[in-house]
Amino acid sequence: MAGQDDALAQQEAAASSVARDGCIYSISAYPQPNVTPTVYDVKLFRQPIPTCVYGYGSVTLGTSVVYEPTRSVAMNALGIAASYTKKSSLSGSAPITLSVHHVDPATLTVIRSSSLGVYLGAGNIVSENVAIAADGTTVTVSGSKTGVIWGESGSGSHYTATFPDFFTSTTPPTVAAFP
Repeated sequence: MAGQDDALAQQEAAASSVARDGCIYSISAYPQPNVTPTVYDVKLFRQPIPTCVYGYGSVTLGTSVVYEPTRSVAMNALGIAASYTKKSSLSGSAPITLSVHHVDPATLTVIRSSSLGVYLGAGNIVSENVAIAADGTTVTVSGSKTGVIWGESGSGSHYTATFPDFFTSTTPPTVAAFP
């Protein structure tokens, strides 16, 4: 139960919207209408407030089958970092994985996509929270998990994936696990 409580606390702490340059950017998950079983569309929305130069817009970042994704967003002058968990299949054995995207705030174009999963699908990435480090270029995603993420160092039920130069490169993340 403690793991579920941790995941819920982390999900509540994750920012689902951010404001910059007079625009509000928010990430949401909506069930597709008239689809059974439920498929969630994960969308990033841009809503103008009086000084936003871009106007309203949205982009679908991905989908999740049956499982309602956790999701978060962060932003600075280099762009938007959006992350969410997802399940790709109805199968009970299909793992919950993590997706991370770099989105251009002006065009809402996805510039970079990355995903993480537990090795051999033998576990799930339960929660995520994206953040931009003080250097402005490093993006981290942290949360709780079951199983071992491919290439992780350390061990435990929590992880931090660190993407150096996230907005300007495709360098893969380093993943650290901890209790």
